Amino acid sequence: MNREQFAALLEKYQEGRCTEQEKQLVEHWYALLENDNAGGVSEDDLDGAEERMWSGMQEKASIPDLNGRDGNSPFRSIYLRWAGMAASLLLIAWFFAGKVLDRHVPLTAYTWQEKRNDSQNVLPIVLEDSSVVELRPGSSLRYPNRFEGSKREVVLKGNGFFSIRKNPRKPFYVHSGGVTTRVLGTSFHVSTAPGGRQTKVEVVTGLVSVYSEKTSEEAVDMLVSPNHTATFDRNSGKFSPGLAERPRLLNANISFQFHHAPLAQVAQHMRDAWGVDVQAENGQIMNCTLTADLSGQPLYTQLDIICAALGAKYKVRGSTIRIAGPGCKMRGTHAFQTRKPNPMQT
Repeated sequence: MNREQFAALLEKYQEGRCTEQEKQLVEHWYALLENDNAGGVSEDDLDGAEERMWSGMQEKASIPDLNGRDGNSPFRSIYLRWAGMAASLLLIAWFFAGKVLDRHVPLTAYTWQEKRNDSQNVLPIVLEDSSVVELRPGSSLRYPNRFEGSKREVVLKGNGFFSIRKNPRKPFYVHSGGVTTRVLGTSFHVSTAPGGRQTKVEVVTGLVSVYSEKTSEEAVDMLVSPNHTATFDRNSGKFSPGLAERPRLLNANISFQFHHAPLAQVAQHMRDAWGVDVQAENGQIMNCTLTADLSGQPLYTQLDIICAALGAKYKVRGSTIRIAGPGCKMRGTHAFQTRKPNPMQT
């Protein structure tokens, strides 16, 4: 175990992100070094204690040679205490080498550094593999100087936008707020709310898998595609699907000029262009026809126009858009002309 791994464990404990096993290790560790009756360790206890704990661990890691002293010697109690410390350190070293922290705190690189964005502007960070992280104000990123082994791993605290260079042989992992995001090469946002209660992953391009720190990588909780989100709630331990607030046009070759087109056809064009599933509460409304030019309009503006023309309403339910309305038996065919905006608008 090195100093970086030690500091990462204390940070997880302070933020309440430790597993029960990690929590017990920290409290036992602190009791041996600081206070025999420590029990739970408060944030104030750990503030400023890192240096003392690390120094004490290094100092007491080697046991003096007490051979030849009789069992009643006062050195006996010192020996037993130091032996307990050594056993504790061996347990901690084994723990850090095992699978638990292999997933929570990346161990695949030799040298790590951390950058924090204390400015009011986005801070771009270029990683060793030419991937780029746009770090938002108030956020920090821990990353290796060089990616070793079969993984590329970083630890994010706060918000960041990732543009990851594709490398199928070495997937990229982002650990943030109890969530691990795994990608091969794509771009996405990761944001953790203050307090770490929720972590949200929003995909711009490509496909990512997300899972909580309490599950294995093989048991992926959710796959997230472009214009979709996955939000992890730490209290429930579950992910919920959603849509991006500002979806980006994924296929500019899809036509949005409709002339007496049934809503079913319009919905299919929207799926192909935005990657978003559009459904109807009742099948009848899908037969209603629309005449309109929706080119250049953002997704939600397109939906507003469609619903205004058909006398319908829409709701976002998870990752699906559902349109509800009375249908068009009595309303006839609808036409709705729009002014074409700036073609760069999405």
